[in-house]
Amino acid sequence: MTVPRLLHRGARHRTLRARLLVAVAALLALAGCVSIPDSGPVRAADPLPPEGSSVTLIAYGPTPGATAHQIVQGFLRAVAAGGGDEFAVAREYLAGPVAQTWNPRAYVRVYTARDITFSQTDEGAVRASATAEGSIDAQGRYTEAAPDTQVELDFTLARTADGQWRIVDLDDGILISPVVFEAQYDSYRLYFLSPDGEALVPETRWYPSRSAPSLIVRHLLEGPSSWLVGGVTTALPTGTQLVSDTVTVTDGVARVELSAEPLATAPSQQALMLAQLEESLRSVPSVQSVEVLVGGTPLVVDEAPDLLRNPYVTGSPVVIAEGVPQRFTGSGLVPMSGAGIAADPRMPALPYEDLPGRPVALDGTDRLVTLPTQTDPGTLLLTGQDLVAPSIDRHGWIWTTPRANQGAVQAVLPNGTVVRVGARWLDGADVLSLRISRDGARAVVVSRTDGVSQVDVAAVLRDVDSRPLALGDPVRIGESVGPAQAVTWVDDQTVAVLGAQTGEGAPSVHLVPIGGPTTDLPPVAGATRITAGTGDRTLVLGTEDGELYERNGLGWNLAATDVFDPAFPG
Repeated sequence: MTVPRLLHRGARHRTLRARLLVAVAALLALAGCVSIPDSGPVRAADPLPPEGSSVTLIAYGPTPGATAHQIVQGFLRAVAAGGGDEFAVAREYLAGPVAQTWNPRAYVRVYTARDITFSQTDEGAVRASATAEGSIDAQGRYTEAAPDTQVELDFTLARTADGQWRIVDLDDGILISPVVFEAQYDSYRLYFLSPDGEALVPETRWYPSRSAPSLIVRHLLEGPSSWLVGGVTTALPTGTQLVSDTVTVTDGVARVELSAEPLATAPSQQALMLAQLEESLRSVPSVQSVEVLVGGTPLVVDEAPDLLRNPYVTGSPVVIAEGVPQRFTGSGLVPMSGAGIAADPRMPALPYEDLPGRPVALDGTDRLVTLPTQTDPGTLLLTGQDLVAPSIDRHGWIWTTPRANQGAVQAVLPNGTVVRVGARWLDGADVLSLRISRDGARAVVVSRTDGVSQVDVAAVLRDVDSRPLALGDPVRIGESVGPAQAVTWVDDQTVAVLGAQTGEGAPSVHLVPIGGPTTDLPPVAGATRITAGTGDRTLVLGTEDGELYERNGLGWNLAATDVFDPAFPG
């Protein structure tokens, strides 16, 4: 086939950093996408699909005599339905080598607006433009977009020998609406191990539903994303491969066939490996159990390891009331042992139940002290100018830092041992909030540089004794939340971000998964503190005037007054 080049391909699309938002737009509002019938009989229809059903889009091939713009529009409509036919119809719009080489799964671009606009580039290509909502790479990693980010795709077209326009050059990947994305993709979790082998650490990935089991195992074998390396490990030996590259699921049983490398490992490592595979595959709703074969032999372990996974936070939050730390029970206040050596206690922090640590608080803004017991009035642990609220990890280390950062944060044990934890990426920033995840493997930080705040997550690097050494290179999250002032962990893969007070507007509240779509919650006027037990239903907000708010349905309920600085363990 002769394809004389009439339209020349323009510049490559801009790389987008984007967040995924589900279910807020029309199915696909391309020009000419759907027409409303204006004749024929009136028919009754169910307003909603039956429970358990799914919406299937039908792809149509090119129309003879279609213009270049219509071919691009038709291609994008076929892409939206491509999850059902593996893009076979979409390829009918392509000609030449690209019809075989185009990789639709290499990159998923999700747009927010109802319309994609089309234009012609200076080089003559057809350009499709839209406001970016998010992107997913070939490994299923989700990236948020900054507000008003634009995604642009250029399509080079040429006429075939019989005079029909076809696309002869385009970028790999697809461009779809949030609703189409929601219909074709789901989120799953790959579980790695904390370096001490005691906790499971998740990483969220997004995959097409039908291929999720195989992709989960394949990417689990490849290891964590670069930002997590050093903060987690894996029991799966290097070189282990998925036999036949497929995981089958039959009657709720996922069958995983691996190469023989794990046979050379110790039984304890095999047990950890099996735990990783089972927990990861159980994020697939259809999987009830997992059968693993290694070198053709079923993998059987004598005893499953007892691993920490999203530990449930028990007990009541602590607040500062009447100048001393007290527990808020929901119906009243229960005094603790008093303020001890703290003349001005604020920002308390609690250790997790049955784990090492001791309750602490700031004394004013520049002193970190332990809270008193019946036999101990408390101890001065650390001094620093304008310290941020402390956070206690599962190893008992207490984390804080001066607000004006110089490339490190500090961690201290109740016995007074202090370590400098390197964080080069924070040098010169103002740190507003620092919290350590419940598995101890990750830190989430709100910082501000040149008046602009951001939320980052980084791996916690430790030595063999779990002593903190450094925070790894971060990954940015919550691009859409705007100015932020505080953050807390809600579960093992979600944080809640409290927006900063701006003008007369109430501070916003956002649920931000690490690798998922942000959800906005109702704002609370004057909110300055945020904390959570386990799950977003346990979120508590504290205001500058001493009001305490708890989640109540879709909003917030005023639970107490004259209390300050609420804190759950962690």
